[in-house]
Amino acid sequence: DHRSKEELHQDCLRLAHFLHSKELNEDLTSFSKDPIHLGLFSDRPALYKMMEAEGKSHLGNGHPELFQQLMLWKGDLRGALQSAAERGELTDQLVAISPMAGYQTWASTVEAFAKQLCFQEQYVKAASYLLSLHKVYEAVELLKSHNFFREATVIAKARLHPEDPVLKDLYICWAAVLEKDGHYSMAAKCYLGATSPYDAAKVLAKKGDITSLKTAAELALIVGENDLSLSFSLRCAQELLSSKNWVGAQEVLQQHESLLGQRLVFCLHELLHKCLSQRNPVGTRCLSTPCYNSWTTNQDLSFIEMVIDVWQSVLGVNTPEQFQNIFEQLRTLEYPPATNNTPPKQLVFHISHELTLAFLSLQMSSWEETVKATLQAVMRSYEAGNFSLMQEICNLCFPTGCNHVRVHLDSRNPESMTAFRSLEAFVAYGQLYNLWWNSHENTGLESLKQITEAHSPTTLEQNSINTICLTKETVIKPTKTEYPFYVDSNGVASETDLADRLSLEDRQMKLRGCSVLLSEEYAEVQSLQRDISRIQQMFAEMIHEHQKTNFHRSAEGQELEAKSAIKQDLNKDQRKELICLPDLTKQLTEANQKLVEFPESMKVCPFPDVLECCLIVLHMGAQCQVDLIPELQEQSLNLLGKYGRKHIYKEASKKFFT
Repeated sequence: DHRSKEELHQDCLRLAHFLHSKELNEDLTSFSKDPIHLGLFSDRPALYKMMEAEGKSHLGNGHPELFQQLMLWKGDLRGALQSAAERGELTDQLVAISPMAGYQTWASTVEAFAKQLCFQEQYVKAASYLLSLHKVYEAVELLKSHNFFREATVIAKARLHPEDPVLKDLYICWAAVLEKDGHYSMAAKCYLGATSPYDAAKVLAKKGDITSLKTAAELALIVGENDLSLSFSLRCAQELLSSKNWVGAQEVLQQHESLLGQRLVFCLHELLHKCLSQRNPVGTRCLSTPCYNSWTTNQDLSFIEMVIDVWQSVLGVNTPEQFQNIFEQLRTLEYPPATNNTPPKQLVFHISHELTLAFLSLQMSSWEETVKATLQAVMRSYEAGNFSLMQEICNLCFPTGCNHVRVHLDSRNPESMTAFRSLEAFVAYGQLYNLWWNSHENTGLESLKQITEAHSPTTLEQNSINTICLTKETVIKPTKTEYPFYVDSNGVASETDLADRLSLEDRQMKLRGCSVLLSEEYAEVQSLQRDISRIQQMFAEMIHEHQKTNFHRSAEGQELEAKSAIKQDLNKDQRKELICLPDLTKQLTEANQKLVEFPESMKVCPFPDVLECCLIVLHMGAQCQVDLIPELQEQSLNLLGKYGRKHIYKEASKKFFT
């Protein structure tokens, strides 16, 4: 239409000849250049030819929809659908008119279009077309495989039988993905939909916060998973305990009768926390405000009596059968040993558990178990490096000492008596340090006390004890003003003087009670254990040195000078090994033979360092002569002279022998 007028006129003439002259028609077909554009006005074959040429042009120019339109106008629907399917150019319109070509054509077209939509990442739309073919399982699997779980669940829930395993598998897969992404509440819903309430409760508690644990415990209780509910309730109570909410913890625990034993532990923990907060030892301070239960307690009672009173009046634990059942329940729980890295809150809770066992045993008159559990509680604080907490535990449980416990024990039972001696020693150990820190003339030890409060004084030498050693020549002789009591010019002592005299007598009585620490048996056992440890360390060093020299010997590519040096070192080490190894072996054998002679219970039960206690007694006597007890000083000197001639004790005690 945009050609010149002459060409347009020529087309008219050619078309006239084509339509009205057979001869012209023959001539036209023989033309090398067909007038394709005249097919619109000539016969059908010419029209098809024109449409074919134009369709190819549309495809070449990137307009497949125009080509398909020409095919539809031509009436070749199957050809249009086949061509579009092969080229991945099916459209909703083509699929909509595909039934005109028959059911099979429509079905194959829909399936091809669904595949095309998958390549185009239109999975939801593809699933809809699969549903039109009644391919429900294929549609669900398609959506599931591409994480369209919500859409897949709707289809499966609406189309499939409720008992179909595909639906449960879909829920479980969806829950796994949600759980991995941290959507625990939604994952719990999926597990519930899959009739897996156990997994629902577990995943709900996975976050570990108070609300999640409480909900998980309630859910488990509803669905009949009582053991799981108990576990989550206890965890929830412990989380509430960490935030110092004892009221909420008791509310959670009281939902289960089988957690009555834990209620006793939490009750003791609350009362213990109150006492420790009042005394304010290291490790109990916290910024959060405690939420205590409104229990009425008699402040005149001892700590043990106070705990038992609350157990009986509030928690209703009164009968021996209840005490026995709860004891058997709690004794099965074991906690990991305490270390310096144990968090203070966890440490106090574990100690509360041990003390609960001790108090329950006391109510059952099982004194052996009482001693054993109390010793474990004391040792937990000691092994955790919290010496002040150990002192407070001893003071709360034995405010007047533990001599009254001895009469209830069977003296013929060596294990129980050894455990009692260990407990008695640690009570005296804390008392000994308390006397040392609080002596009237003991100035300059405040900094050492602060250090020791944070770290257990298991070895006195670690606290640089040599820096405060006082010889006899450096001790200042006390004057009248230096004594804690004196008589005035009229020979009458004042009330303050009498109080000081009583205080001195009390201090000396307590100091005499610390004589249990100066045990020659334990001093010998500890000396042998130190020797064995020292020899084993030397063996380890020799093995390490031997491996090191072997490594140098096997190394290749070393320079000749380096090889000579290594060979000399090797010969030197071998000579040293030949000299030391027999002696060390002999020393180790002798030490082990001597150690075997002692009862096994003495080697297992812990005991404070005897030589350390000897040093403290001597320092107390050097710094405050009114506290000096000659018998204890003489016994300490004898033990140090006999067993303290090795290791660091030799340096720490040499000034007392000058």
